[in-house]
Amino acid sequence: MNKAISPSLPSAKKILLIKMGAVGDLIMASSFFEALRQNYPQARISHLVSDQLLHTVKENPHIDRFIPADSDALYKGGWFSRFREVFRLISLLRKERFDMVFVLHWAWQFNVLAFLCGIPVRVGFKRKWGRLFLTHRVRSYEYQSNREAYLNLIRILGVPVRYHKSHYHLSEQENRFLETFVEEYGIGAEEQLIAVAPGGGRNLKQIMLTRLWPVDRYMELIGNILQAGLYRIVLIAGPDDGPVIQPILEQYPQCIDTRTLSFGEKASILRRCRLLVGNDSAPIHMSTAMSIPTYSLWGPTHPKRYGDPVQHHTSFFKEIECSPCYSYGEFPECNDNQCMQAISVAEVWETLQAALSPKISKPAFIESSVPEKEFPEEIVSAPQGFPERPNPPTA
Repeated sequence: MNKAISPSLPSAKKILLIKMGAVGDLIMASSFFEALRQNYPQARISHLVSDQLLHTVKENPHIDRFIPADSDALYKGGWFSRFREVFRLISLLRKERFDMVFVLHWAWQFNVLAFLCGIPVRVGFKRKWGRLFLTHRVRSYEYQSNREAYLNLIRILGVPVRYHKSHYHLSEQENRFLETFVEEYGIGAEEQLIAVAPGGGRNLKQIMLTRLWPVDRYMELIGNILQAGLYRIVLIAGPDDGPVIQPILEQYPQCIDTRTLSFGEKASILRRCRLLVGNDSAPIHMSTAMSIPTYSLWGPTHPKRYGDPVQHHTSFFKEIECSPCYSYGEFPECNDNQCMQAISVAEVWETLQAALSPKISKPAFIESSVPEKEFPEEIVSAPQGFPERPNPPTA
């Protein structure tokens, strides 16, 4: 008989995960994907994900099948295109007859979707009236780590899982790309790569450019790095980051521009980098997931909630009166991101100098301003017990 590993876990043959994006959120949820597979080794796990971000998770060995959703229709379309896509998804998912669903969104609409799909066991976050559509409800806290919050969706079923690290999985082609990259740019064995991620602030449904550290400060920081030693700068950026990348390339044309590369190719490059410094955006999550020393800058968002609480991650954050202002996908109008401007080039450079010091064999880590700790797990449970299923191969 097919059962989950823990005797306290209800069994399930078919499990659905609802997590559309964004890239950083999918990386933050990667430890949840791993823990779910460990506790349901025989279940067939399907993931409802944005069609635009499928390529960032498709190599995850813990997921058997991906169901792409038209994110343009859902987030940017008119009422008719939204209704048509929702109706298509409900029809498709109802036919699958899933036993259990995990909703990894705080937005109530996804709880309703899970309910309308007729899935008997629905695990998600207890927020506002959307909790009424769930059978297992997890309470989240304002500055609780999202990584811990995702794992609470499993803990509510009686499994004492712990967070260790996040993951970003590469394909064989992406894994080989690093060799091609090094050869194409003539990177010598003695040269050290420093990754800089000055862009971001955009995802599937919103633009929040107040999350960016001023580009002139990145330019000053890059100048300091280039003068300090045999370093090459790799700008980790996306197609929409032109306004911040172009001024940097004009002043420092020797920097390597990665805007045309895929996320997987950028993640592959990070393995060759000494460290990464950047805004709260997808690259910092990729970097910590790839176990690269990462230095991140925060303002509208709080590193306690979104940052990775691992030793190789250092956060710069100035908790001024209005910061953080981002909460559950909402943020106020702001024409002056004082929270980001409060972070000086001098303090960032002083920290990076310690990491790049030739007197040490590897980067020195400053204790993160966000300590690794357990958050309260006041979660509301519900009935347990439902069907099972045979096992797909796991990695």
